[in-house]
Amino acid sequence: MKKILFVRNENAFLPEIPAYIKYFNKTNEFIAYDSSELGGKLNLTDFDVIWEFKGFGGLRVTNQILIHEYASLSTGAFPILKNQVKTKINPKPNLRIFLNKNVKLGFNFKDDISYCYRDMGVDCNFFIKDDKKNKDFDFVYVGSISKGREIDKLLYTFTRKMKGTLLLVGSVDDHLYNTYKDNKNITFTGRVRYQEVPQIAINAEYGINYMPNRYPFNIQTSTKLLEYLAMGLKVITTDYFWVRQFEQRNNCSFFKLDINNFNYNELEKHNYVSSINIENFLWENVIERSGVYDNIQKLFS
Repeated sequence: MKKILFVRNENAFLPEIPAYIKYFNKTNEFIAYDSSELGGKLNLTDFDVIWEFKGFGGLRVTNQILIHEYASLSTGAFPILKNQVKTKINPKPNLRIFLNKNVKLGFNFKDDISYCYRDMGVDCNFFIKDDKKNKDFDFVYVGSISKGREIDKLLYTFTRKMKGTLLLVGSVDDHLYNTYKDNKNITFTGRVRYQEVPQIAINAEYGINYMPNRYPFNIQTSTKLLEYLAMGLKVITTDYFWVRQFEQRNNCSFFKLDINNFNYNELEKHNYVSSINIENFLWENVIERSGVYDNIQKLFS
């Protein structure tokens, strides 16, 4: 069997890696490994496929297939410049995988290397329902709780304009935690294991997808929104390009959160619509549709 090595830093949160490993290990041709689980005993020559999730630079191989996955565009200061630099200094792989067309256009590679698209998916653990009328929390936010995602603005608005209770699931900046930890309507869980998130988040009625309406966040898939839908939560979201595109393509309607003009009555009266077949977003189905498997097989043939 051919061996695939997914390369990642131990602290990198990449739910697609266990999904890929589960997918490829079901085949008769491949067996896949997560580098962060192999300790320091790594010899790249033991593997047939080296699979990287791209930042700057990267590994150079000789006799193996090299795959570069671009699951997002660059963030932080000067993101467009960072994209351009990556296209210049990153080694050339045998195959590139992009989150979607927006990400591919953002990097704009000028070569003929094969590529495919692999969008974000949802783990089967999120396909749970809790139909009890009185939830433990009104709102839940899952993800990084940091100023970089402007969550400080959400918390400021919540404490002054929004009623109810808010559950925050994920790593939190010390400053934000110290500022709001004594608010009786806000609960921080801190970082929890990914497998435990659904059982915690299902205890809320509304799932908040709070994303800054700026590049590149506004053109990339929101995994947390997909997870909220899988759990049957009512989705509250900031208004940006990807959300509007998703609603139109999937016949959905989410409440648009405007922190400057929040109206609680409108939130309660909104007609929340989700007409998608969420099982289409199961990781196994997403990976199958991407054509990754066929592309790798072609490289070997």
